[in-house]
Amino acid sequence: MRARPHRLVTAAVCAIAVFSVPATAQEIGSTAGGVLADDPEYRQVPVRVGPFTVDIGGEARVEYDSNIFAAPNDAESDAIARIRPYAELQHSTGALVTTLATRADLQRYADFDSENSNALSAQLTSVWSPQEGESIFVSALANRAVEDRGDPEARDVRGIGPRVYRILGGTAGYSRRGSRFLFEVEGDIQNVDARALIDADRDYDTYSGRVTVGYRSGGPFYFTGTGYYTRRNFRLPEPVTGIDRDVSTTGALLGIRFDDGGLIEGRVGAGIFSLSVDDPLRDGRTGFSLQGQLAYRPTRRTAVRLNLFNGDVTSFRTGGSTRIETNVGVTVEQEIRHNLLGSVGVEWERYSFADTVSDDQQRWRGNAGVEYLLNRRLSVFGEVSYSNRGSDGPLDEYSRFRAGVGVRARF
Repeated sequence: MRARPHRLVTAAVCAIAVFSVPATAQEIGSTAGGVLADDPEYRQVPVRVGPFTVDIGGEARVEYDSNIFAAPNDAESDAIARIRPYAELQHSTGALVTTLATRADLQRYADFDSENSNALSAQLTSVWSPQEGESIFVSALANRAVEDRGDPEARDVRGIGPRVYRILGGTAGYSRRGSRFLFEVEGDIQNVDARALIDADRDYDTYSGRVTVGYRSGGPFYFTGTGYYTRRNFRLPEPVTGIDRDVSTTGALLGIRFDDGGLIEGRVGAGIFSLSVDDPLRDGRTGFSLQGQLAYRPTRRTAVRLNLFNGDVTSFRTGGSTRIETNVGVTVEQEIRHNLLGSVGVEWERYSFADTVSDDQQRWRGNAGVEYLLNRRLSVFGEVSYSNRGSDGPLDEYSRFRAGVGVRARF
């Protein structure tokens, strides 16, 4: 597998609204990427052009969506064609590795062309590793992100398409991992700009930082402690009430981080967060913070992935600027044969809107997929998913079925 740029995740403290942005699912074997066989017949062979390593590919798919607007009633279905190319250019000079990664997600609807969208992403990352276990990294990103109609605060107006955001950001950090001790520090800045004038109240900036220290007493893991801070500055006050929506979140986590390559990989941490608000008429709050991404590999052919999250994320509901989001997901990935991959997963989410009159929401999703590898440069796949959202407010409820088939290629 090729080296990937560092992707700093501070989701528990500075997650923005959930957007449909280009992801890594375009790649061959991504149906069950955690168990993709290291078979010489399918192993990726890097393409070198002078001092650069180049990887270009993508997927084309056709899918059916039973409820494209995620509506509680009068659901509209449609067929969707999606083209999702990617390109990655990497340059290595001694201890310095620089990577430019670009992705796109182009969607075209058969009947409701107002829903057509183009999501784009570009990220430039440099990592300097003067010695084993130590690295300094900087990263810059530019995204054109498209809102998913099934998100808890998505646009519910038909005929004008989903919201589009421009996201600009940068990250820098330092990491040192030794036989006994672990130390990491990272900072992140993001500017989120809703492109439609009617959505100007959704423009904001985030500034976040995090420090992690760890100690290994023995065995394949560190005991870790993390402190973090996030600042959210909104460009405009709340449009209905006129309140100041700017907030700061401070938190701490205690957890465990496992080494890569073992029976269990990943990290998990739990703690508390405290939200302070700038507007004197609003109350702050304290809550439970949880974040974890773990993979259990009982055999080379099987991986069980667990995703956990509970924390404070950005919200645009009237009267508030954050919501508490809970997410629990389990996915099983299986190498059925050396060239046949499968996966099945289930996810549960809950959204609690603080300081607003909005009803809480709960959503669960189930999905499954298979992928047949024809060779190292071509595969075919199929996917199905079903989601259902419940709420005390009937207008927030919906059910949705999706199914698609496609082909993935690497050039």
